[in-house]
Amino acid sequence: MALTRRGRTAVTIAMVLTVLVAVVVGFVLSGSTNPVTSAINRLTGNSATPPAPCPLTGLAPRGGKAVPQRPVLAIKVENTSAAYPLAGLDRADVVYEELVEGGITRFMAVYQCSDSTRVGPVRSARTTDPGLLVQYGAHTLLAYSGGQRVVVDLVNKSGTIGLTETSAAGALRRDTARVAPHNLFGNTRSLYAAAKRSSKNEGAPDPLFTFGTQMQRGKTVRGAQIGFSSGSTAAWSWSGGRWVRLHDGAPMKLDDGAPIEADNVLIQQVVVAPGKLVDVLGNPSPDVTLTGSGKAWLLRDGKVVSGRWQRDTLDDPTVIRTRAGDTFVLKPGQTWVELAPKGMPVTFSKR
Repeated sequence: MALTRRGRTAVTIAMVLTVLVAVVVGFVLSGSTNPVTSAINRLTGNSATPPAPCPLTGLAPRGGKAVPQRPVLAIKVENTSAAYPLAGLDRADVVYEELVEGGITRFMAVYQCSDSTRVGPVRSARTTDPGLLVQYGAHTLLAYSGGQRVVVDLVNKSGTIGLTETSAAGALRRDTARVAPHNLFGNTRSLYAAAKRSSKNEGAPDPLFTFGTQMQRGKTVRGAQIGFSSGSTAAWSWSGGRWVRLHDGAPMKLDDGAPIEADNVLIQQVVVAPGKLVDVLGNPSPDVTLTGSGKAWLLRDGKVVSGRWQRDTLDDPTVIRTRAGDTFVLKPGQTWVELAPKGMPVTFSKR
């Protein structure tokens, strides 16, 4: 029986659809990329392959972008009541807390995947800083407000690129609404731009931590207290999703009103001794031993895991393992590293 024109058209369309379905099914079964999805991705600008995670957080880069090919940028941040409220710590990939002279602590905020328009107040460097940063690459960046000649020389000899008010070409600015010396703030994009010539061949660092969604077996805790000196204790409290830094028993807040929080709090017990350098009041600047081994604890997901850290030389990364010998698995997100002086108490409160 002869088909009408409409019938012939219908048959042709049916045959084309059958062929298309067969092609798509063939691609799917063979494991090849779906051609329809590829076409849609090309039209919408979406990538069929998700971007690699940020090396220091284990999270996907913001906005679906690729990991920026740039080195680590560390910024020294003051931790005293005269400096509060602080700025920009929530945007850091990693934050270190270290003991300085006078029994107080200072922060070193480490950026790589994210940026912050305002970080600070920025203060001076210490001998501990280059030893921490060499783990992240041969030519990391360190923004600081200055330091004793010995410290500056140590920073430069380590390969770290120092960025100060003098060398950073306006990337560090004074806030006239605050009192000096607690009023110097940095912009990460401006600091990277100031160091572009010195770090143009530097790519992203290798991951320092191991990340995973599944936590290792640990004890449930409500909080942790890390003693740095007789007058300084770092306190963290579990708040149903993240660890919150406390100040005088209440959440410690940034200048935008947001609390200081972390996904992981890594406590690394280190040997600390009085150094030869002293401040204007005669207080010795602590020497922190970053090699060897010692006790370690990981706070994540409302629990604590115990273990030990080890670092044979400053050229080696710090490796932290559980008592069973497995590498600590951190939750993807921001990590705070507490360099707790050996001999000072580290306690955990139960829920």
